[in-house]
Amino acid sequence: MKALKLTCLLFFFTSVSFAQKPLLKLKYEQNYTPTYYEIVEMFKLLDANYENASLTENDLTDSGKPLHTYIINSEKEFNPKEIKAQGKSVLLINNGIHAGEPCGIDASLAFADNILRNKNGLAKILNNTVIVIIPAYSIGGLLNRSAFNRSGQTTPYETGFRGNAGNYDLNRDFAKCDSENAKNFNRIFSKWDPDVFLDTHTTNGSQHQYSVTLIAPQPDMFPPSQATFIREKLLPELFTNMKKGAYELIPYVSWMYPDPKMGIKMTQESARYSSGYASLFNCYGMMTENHVYKDYADRVKSCYQFIEVLAEFTSNNSSEIIESRKKGNSESMAMDKHSINFELDTTQFSMIEFKGYEVSPKQISPVTGLARFGYDMSKPYTAQIKYYDVYNATQKVKVPEYYILPQAWKAVVERLTLNNIKFERLPNDTIVEVEVDYIDEYSNSPRPYNGHYFHQTVSTTSEIQKIRYYAGDLLIPVRQKKIKYLIEMLEPKARDSFFKWNFFDNILDTREYYSSYGFEENAMKYLNEHPEFKEAFETKRKTDAEFAKDHRAQLGYIYNNSEWAEKSFKRYPVGKIY
Repeated sequence: MKALKLTCLLFFFTSVSFAQKPLLKLKYEQNYTPTYYEIVEMFKLLDANYENASLTENDLTDSGKPLHTYIINSEKEFNPKEIKAQGKSVLLINNGIHAGEPCGIDASLAFADNILRNKNGLAKILNNTVIVIIPAYSIGGLLNRSAFNRSGQTTPYETGFRGNAGNYDLNRDFAKCDSENAKNFNRIFSKWDPDVFLDTHTTNGSQHQYSVTLIAPQPDMFPPSQATFIREKLLPELFTNMKKGAYELIPYVSWMYPDPKMGIKMTQESARYSSGYASLFNCYGMMTENHVYKDYADRVKSCYQFIEVLAEFTSNNSSEIIESRKKGNSESMAMDKHSINFELDTTQFSMIEFKGYEVSPKQISPVTGLARFGYDMSKPYTAQIKYYDVYNATQKVKVPEYYILPQAWKAVVERLTLNNIKFERLPNDTIVEVEVDYIDEYSNSPRPYNGHYFHQTVSTTSEIQKIRYYAGDLLIPVRQKKIKYLIEMLEPKARDSFFKWNFFDNILDTREYYSSYGFEENAMKYLNEHPEFKEAFETKRKTDAEFAKDHRAQLGYIYNNSEWAEKSFKRYPVGKIY
């Protein structure tokens, strides 16, 4: 019996200490990335072989196929509430949002295989951190596979299409949630409330010597304590730890000038993008942007290295990350004003090392024989360049105690529910004194943008009014954990608000009107009953020659400056109580 126990114990320690052989046979070295069906089958294989991991089907996407999550824990526990109660941090990784950018798919498969078989002791990460992987987000894009997608890259041989099954660019859909993919993601994000989030991409921007770049969480979008954590700990450690491996990391090359030598800026993503959406919940969200001009194997390996570095950072700092978010949420809920728009501060910068190639502004195209912008690959350089990473708030709004949203705006109510926003329903019809915004001016994009004529600029004025609300309308307390989401989505001038994405466009045209003949009797009656207004009307006729000759303009003056005017025209439906 003792010998049997010793043998079992020895087997246990052997299985934990030494990695098993990999289960997956990835082919990225041969410039091949798996199809959607192959991705699912590989995660099913891992699921069948490890009890501490689970492949879960969520709701359906636009393609009619379910969105999967693959959960990796140190034990057979996959309930988010139980995991959070144990004090574990959550790292959520999203892949294939643009199906022509698949390096994260391969990298996440390799990482899942390696951490589960404890390669190089990776399983220790799971002691205090749970990994949640979305294997393939744009399923419709992956199914639309071709050798002629993503024209700027030569490898891998075949990839998916940028649009999903509904032809949405899914990395513009997180706030507005037109696609079933995004609605699904909002549910998953709300369910898991991740502490750290990574979305894997590929970029075809500036030519340089790096295989992987990072769109980092922009500190100025976070509460003060979290901004300090990002600047002083998260970013320095990620960049330092990447430099210890085979692949260095550089900030995403967001151009300010044609030549990166003149300086680059930190990207600040709004809520339409995955990392910007994550920041609404004080989650440390970021994107890798692997370099399309590098070999596919390098792109996968550098993405893999970053996933490993990020997972280790999350594990090593698990308690601090969790506590920083709690403190950040408290700071958000206590704020009097919230910043809704920013601009880059071009007076503040740091110097960073950058390995690039000399710009060749009049390079001769081998295709057309004409001059074009390009890079001289025979002239690599290493230089110190300016890096601008500070944004100043240009617009702030006063934080109300409550929003009131009429239940008629069902698409908005649906999205609040997706994100688990807390609200009450009014029990009775009632009149409430609220502050309301009127939309004064707005501009539209000249062409559809991801299915919408986005309102690019918005100006408003405010009034205090007594408005009738009805049983079932939403009373939303603003000072709740998801306060930033509420303000960013419900304040009309915020960068990716529901108003800007056309959810409230029905207020922008009138339902009542006046006719040039039919309104005359009521117009005359109104003038006779309001002598002071009649005097102003007569004065305008005497002093404005054009007005005096325009029958309809005169009727319009009476209509628009009297109780006949439609009070709800351009009145933003969300009321505010301070």
